[in-house]
Amino acid sequence: MFDFIKGIINSQSKMQQSTENNESAEYLSCKHLHGGITFMHKAFRTCCSNNLGVTFVDDYKGEEINWKKIAKIRSKVIENCKKGILPENCKGCVDLEYKNWEEHKLIDNIYINHWDHCNCGCVYCVAGQSQFLVSETRPSRYYRLFEHIQELYNNNMISKDVHVEMVGGDLTVLDEADDIINLCLDNGVGEMAFHSSCIFYSKGIERALKEAPSVSLDFSLDSADRLLYKKIKRIDAFDKVVDNIKRYMSCSEKAKEALIAKYIIVDGLNDSVEEIDKWLKLIHSLGIKMAKVDVNFRKYFPEFGHSNPTVPQHYYDMMEHYKKTIDEFGIQDRCWEFTKRVLKEGGIPKNS
Repeated sequence: MFDFIKGIINSQSKMQQSTENNESAEYLSCKHLHGGITFMHKAFRTCCSNNLGVTFVDDYKGEEINWKKIAKIRSKVIENCKKGILPENCKGCVDLEYKNWEEHKLIDNIYINHWDHCNCGCVYCVAGQSQFLVSETRPSRYYRLFEHIQELYNNNMISKDVHVEMVGGDLTVLDEADDIINLCLDNGVGEMAFHSSCIFYSKGIERALKEAPSVSLDFSLDSADRLLYKKIKRIDAFDKVVDNIKRYMSCSEKAKEALIAKYIIVDGLNDSVEEIDKWLKLIHSLGIKMAKVDVNFRKYFPEFGHSNPTVPQHYYDMMEHYKKTIDEFGIQDRCWEFTKRVLKEGGIPKNS
């Protein structure tokens, strides 16, 4: 894992040596600072990682975007990184890397998170409000995004190998979701990643599972039975989700390697070895090849202002059983770096 403190100490001396030799140097930065853009509810940022990165546009209400201004902000941030000066919101981020960064001008990471309505009401959701629970497609209450992505493609500002990730909300109830997916597939994309409840089926995701050069779809069952699912997701849709997972899995050979089953640990509901064991057996029976376990971000994300939550011992018992069982089942671990740091440090990661 990246040694944050060591990187800060070494970056200044290596930068000075590089300047003297008129060569590029290793320095602390990340892929999002170099070529990322995230469309949030009211802001455009470099990323949506645990520290939220650099803000390009704030309090956005649908006005015309000055992409040249955004490019200038990015260039300034990168020049500062070369000098060992990190943006405040990037310090301690799990995505930072210390290396010799390749210079490029194109956007190669797009994260789409400009809507918050969903088709389930997970108890751990960062939105945390039942008013976002819907049963039909509708537009984002903030702004429409399709035109912005189209403009970026029309102006050759997006790499043909771009990573496009849709977060949400749930994309199956966003009215422009399939249009955005099709636009990316038609114009060139390297990788697509989707996060969905899988309560509703998406023809856009299906097309991506067939055509995208690289693709993933992660879904949170968080349980192995209908009753516990209903308590966590606050909707009775367990059987529908399982059926849709089977449908996605059968739509192409590529799809069989693309689905990621996620288990978010919720205190007092599914936080036991017994429950995670039943979930592991279920996803194995479905043919899932990748899995991940997440902590509850409402508990461990610094932005929610918790004083000092500690990781209970039984989380470690669960993770030990998880690692042992996925090895037996031949399932690949895809746990996020932030969760690994929470478990390693026993609470909110330092420098977050």
